[in-house]
Amino acid sequence: MRVLVTGASGYVGSHAVKSLLASGHRPRLLVRDPGRTGRVLAAIGVDAGDAEMCHGDMLDEEAVDRALDGCDAVIHAAAALGVTGRRTDLVTVNVTGTRNVVGGAVARGLDPVIHTSTIAVFVPPAGPMITSDAPLARPRTGYGRSKLEAERYARSLQDDGAPVTIVYPGGVLGPSQPHLDAMPAGLAAGLGIAWPVSPGGVSLLDVRDLGDALARCVEPGRGGRRLILGGHYVRWPEFADLCDALTGVRCRRIPLPGGLMIALGTLLDAAKKVHGFRYPLTRDAAELMVTLVPSDDTVALDALGLTLRPLEESVADTLRWLVAAGHLRPARAGRLGPVSKSPSAARREAEQGAGPDPALDRRRGAAPPGRRAGGQRGLETGPGSHKEFVMPVRALQGVLTPVAQRLASAPWFARIGPKVVPPLDRVLHRLSGGRVLLPAIVLPSIVLTTTGRKTGLPRETPLICLPEEDGSFVVVGSNFGRDHHPAWTVNLLADPRAEVRYQGRRIPVTAQALEGAERAEVWPRLVRIWSVYDTYVERADQRELRVFRLTPS
Repeated sequence: MRVLVTGASGYVGSHAVKSLLASGHRPRLLVRDPGRTGRVLAAIGVDAGDAEMCHGDMLDEEAVDRALDGCDAVIHAAAALGVTGRRTDLVTVNVTGTRNVVGGAVARGLDPVIHTSTIAVFVPPAGPMITSDAPLARPRTGYGRSKLEAERYARSLQDDGAPVTIVYPGGVLGPSQPHLDAMPAGLAAGLGIAWPVSPGGVSLLDVRDLGDALARCVEPGRGGRRLILGGHYVRWPEFADLCDALTGVRCRRIPLPGGLMIALGTLLDAAKKVHGFRYPLTRDAAELMVTLVPSDDTVALDALGLTLRPLEESVADTLRWLVAAGHLRPARAGRLGPVSKSPSAARREAEQGAGPDPALDRRRGAAPPGRRAGGQRGLETGPGSHKEFVMPVRALQGVLTPVAQRLASAPWFARIGPKVVPPLDRVLHRLSGGRVLLPAIVLPSIVLTTTGRKTGLPRETPLICLPEEDGSFVVVGSNFGRDHHPAWTVNLLADPRAEVRYQGRRIPVTAQALEGAERAEVWPRLVRIWSVYDTYVERADQRELRVFRLTPS
């Protein structure tokens, strides 16, 4: 059959093209950039000459009509991703594109018309298992809402009797991504930085299995179908354990309550709207992480005669590709990375019989030395070529600082912030073993431990600080601009001896209240790092904000 494919230059669409060719179909590709599409296909072993290129945009109704001429079926796999774009842009691509391609195919009588949706349209789930008749959710981001609108349109065509097949994949992973999508990006961040251990879990589907599934859907006469294909469901601690077993390197874990994960995703969404950067965590993604339940894939697997490859193989191949593409440091991939051994180490392994067990590697999905699973040759990378997926601290601060300043300067935040931020920060700091501090995401920060003036007990307070060249720290008792001084400043005036935790170190300090010329000298530098201090001065017009220098004892 001649099958029109959209999104052929993307991750899912390119693998659908490969599977269509392997099944004997004749794919026609609606593409905006034939050269780029050819490069993407070549990366997965497909000769672009084996598929027919049709230049055009799915938003152009006439171009779609030309591409549909002479076709028997359609696989619609194109979509705009992310939360950084305006809602109107996302609706234009995800909804208008679906109307042009899927609606145009139905109007011409093509059979089948395959629409690639997402399991996320069911999240948060209504029950312990996601099935095709589960109610649709209400996503909050522009991307999620646009996908839901496209989903409802496709279902309306089914209700009218059109032979539309809707496929709901889970989190897609595997090798050779044209762009670093959310799932592999999150995997790289989890191994490269720290693994957030939250409630819930994740459904993982190999892109090669999804490509095969879409190709197998090309079967006329089946009518409208809804096929859930979430893949392998694992809880987050189990996923971390699997990565440890595959790499031989234990990833750092940070227990995070579900509410905190969602709050962090919400903050990042706001930052992306201001600055337009990419980062794998969004509010929708966080909600998916903490609420997702297993899916019932039985109907889809039986209908398509499909067997999913082992999860170990998919994760191992993904990690190898992340290293080869420079998104993950080889050290974090352990035995899956391209590690070269000294001759003496190799001799010791041979003498002690400590070499890798090929049978075990095969069970875990590891490829033989020098080759990837699936027959692809491992890519060689030179020194300095690895760009681990970690947003540089300064870049992240540059993005989030204006957002945080806008939030902190709002009058309503002066009422809510003191009740929410310090307790939340203390919980996060404790759960992460001292590795995560909310202010540190935005600015240099410390945890100050003072002695309670009345109780004599230690009191911890997370604070933004100005680190000085002499090793001291300057802090401000802003209290969000409220009309009374924060308790930690009262404690320091009563007992200037304190302790600072900064960048993993515990530092005994002595506090000195700055006044007069000393305070005037340091204030402009404080405002440069946190301009909201001037707003707090205006708000707290009945008191002068206390400023302290904390000098190592």
